[in-house]
Order: sequence, then C-alpha cells, then structure tokens
Amino acid sequence: MPATPEARERAEIVFKWAAVVLGCSIPISVATDNVILGLILLYWIAGGGYREKLAAIRRNPVALATLAMFSMYIVGMLYTIAGGDDVQDAMTKALRLLLIPALMPLMREKQWRRRGIWAFQGSMLVVLLVSYLYWLGALPVNTLLKGTGHDPVVFKAHITHNVFMAFAAFLFALAAVDARTRGGRLGFFALAAAATVNVLMMVPGRTGHIVLLVLFTYFLYRQLRAKGLALAGLALGVLAVVVFLSPGTMLHKRITMADDEFQQWRAGVPPDPTSSVGQRMEFLRNTLGIIRDNPVAGVGTGGFAAAYAVRVSRTGEAPTKNPHNEFLLITAQFGASGLAVLLCLFATQWWLAARLPDRFDQAAARGLVLTIVVASILTSTLVDHAEGIFFVYMSGLLFAGYGGAGNRERLSEPTPS
Repeated sequence: MPATPEARERAEIVFKWAAVVLGCSIPISVATDNVILGLILLYWIAGGGYREKLAAIRRNPVALATLAMFSMYIVGMLYTIAGGDDVQDAMTKALRLLLIPALMPLMREKQWRRRGIWAFQGSMLVVLLVSYLYWLGALPVNTLLKGTGHDPVVFKAHITHNVFMAFAAFLFALAAVDARTRGGRLGFFALAAAATVNVLMMVPGRTGHIVLLVLFTYFLYRQLRAKGLALAGLALGVLAVVVFLSPGTMLHKRITMADDEFQQWRAGVPPDPTSSVGQRMEFLRNTLGIIRDNPVAGVGTGGFAAAYAVRVSRTGEAPTKNPHNEFLLITAQFGASGLAVLLCLFATQWWLAARLPDRFDQAAARGLVLTIVVASILTSTLVDHAEGIFFVYMSGLLFAGYGGAGNRERLSEPTPS
C-alpha cells in the first residue's frame, strides 16, 4: 500500500535527521554507524516515492558511477575464487556504496546538507579538544578512549584520526573564507590551525600528514591560483627545513622511521612485523604479482585473500586480506576494468564538483576526492569501515546538491583575491 503524503513526509524527516546524526557518529562509533545505517534504510523504504527517487538518481552522474562500481562487485561474484565468507564480507562492505545514491534524492536542500557537514565538524571539534587534553596531560588515559600522551587519538586509530582531522582542517579553512564577520573568519582559521598542528605535530599518522599537505596546497591554489602554489611551495619548504632541524619532533621521527624501514626492506624476505613500510612493500610486490597473473578481470569479488594466501604459501610471509592500497585491491579483484571503474568514479566526482550549487560545496567536494585518492594509495579506504563510511557519506551529501532546487546554473570558480 503506497504511503500517504503525511506518512511519507514523516519518513523523510526521520531519514534526514538520521543522515545528520550519521555525520556526527562517523568519527566516534562503528556500532552507532551501523544502527543509523539501518534506520536510513528503513525510512528510505518507508517513505515510498520510488519513481521520484530513482529519477533523481538517474540524473546524477556520481550516483550512476557509484552504481556501476557496485555492479562490478555483483559481476565479480560469478567468477570469484573466494569462499563464501570472503564473498559475503566483500559484498557487505560494497553495500556501503549504495548510501551515495540513497542520500541524493532526499538531501538536496542546502540546509540539510549543511547540517550533515556541521555534524561531522562538531564531532571533529570534540575529537580535537580531547586530543589536546591528552597531549597536554590534562586527561588521564582510560579504557573508554584509545589515546595516550604519545599518541593522542580519541576514538579511532591514528591513521583514521589524521585523515579525518586533515579534512576537518580543510573544512574549517573553507568556512573561514565564507565567514561574514572578522571574528568568525579568525575563529575558523584558528580551528584550522589547531587541527593542522594536531595532524602534523601530535598524532603519528603519516597518511594524514600527506593528505593535509595536499589539501593545504589545493586550498592555497583555489584561493590564489599561481601565487597560492608558490606560497604553498614556500611553506612546505620551510616546514621541511624546520623538521630537518628538529630531530626530537614527532614528524621528524616518523619520517626517519619510514626511511629506516624502507632501507631495511628486502624483496622476498618476510619483513619485521613492526615495520609498516616493509609490510606495505611486500603487499605491493605480491599484489602486483596477482594482478600480473589476472590482468583483465582479476580474481573476483573477495578473492584477494585467497589469491594472496596462495602466493605467499611457500615464502613464509604472512597472509593478508588487505594490501593497504585501494587501487591495488580493486585491480587484484576486478582487473584493469575494475581500476577503470574506480578511476571513473573519482573523475566524475572531480568534474561534477565544479557544477555544484556554491563555492563551498565545489571546494569541499574536490577536497574529498583529493583526500580519498591520496588515502587510497596508502590504505584500503573502501574496506576500512570508518574511511569507507566517511567517503560514501560525504559523497552523498555534497553531490546531492547537483540538480536540486536552486542549482540550475553553474557557478564559476572563485576569483583569486
């Protein structure tokens, strides 16, 4: 029986608030994420109006690219070498992709999209405050949180913490540019600076370090064009000199450790389990071998773990389900065609970002693409729960504005100031 207009409106309101709360939950709790995702699914179905929802999805290129990627997982089930558990696990994670088209029909209004962004920023403010308290020794170590004085994370491991905090710093900087008052501008820039210090000087997550530097460069380029690139180059040069001359800093130690681990790595020799770089180099070498043996269609949905186990069975190396590189993982499972679909999704997002309703959305969407592309080189972003939910949530929110009310004409990129 079709939903009445009143029931449909109630379901849509609950859906929208659940989506906003998910933005708050992503940096904090996996369990809460899953509960909210269940509510989102329930009220998306309860709201009816499927013809209008599907029409909105068909009009959105990012939604179509996402559905193409999800379809790739379904096709990959037909020839996979994986067992049932690995296939189920891979499909469960692939289902997250459907959040992107699910959000698009119902989160088109700017006020709801902004609420979702604010919810994420609000959670990251709490994370930032608690992280500083840990770092300053004002908060005792406890079992409810993950952090210590030497690794002042809060709810997530340091890789995820720094990726999220780098993106939050970028959002704070964008908010500062849009602020209408001098106080608001200074306040947001102060938050961006505090988040930047948290990433670079406090939390040892190298993936987030690189993401932050890329976002910093893009932000300056977007605001100042060629002058921004020159300024970014100068700032990065100064940072490099400061780090080089400050051997006691966390950033210097992490760079030195990475260099030492790379120097110690030898191809085909099982790396020290504590060597992050050594393990990643072995993942790279072995995964490229899997891709070389299955270049066109890969080993199928969830087949990476089985293929990797066979490859290392005679070498004494440890098996893994995660090569810590999303591009490698997708290519191993689905071959060159799978890599093409993933790159098409990112390219579609980058292209469509310029056609979003305002400059904040344009910049935030392209910042999201840069964040995920850079992080995907060093982690398997679609496999990891927090990064995967973050990507699909932000994609659904930001690109829901395309084709919505008040978005009939393309706004140009901001003029350099």
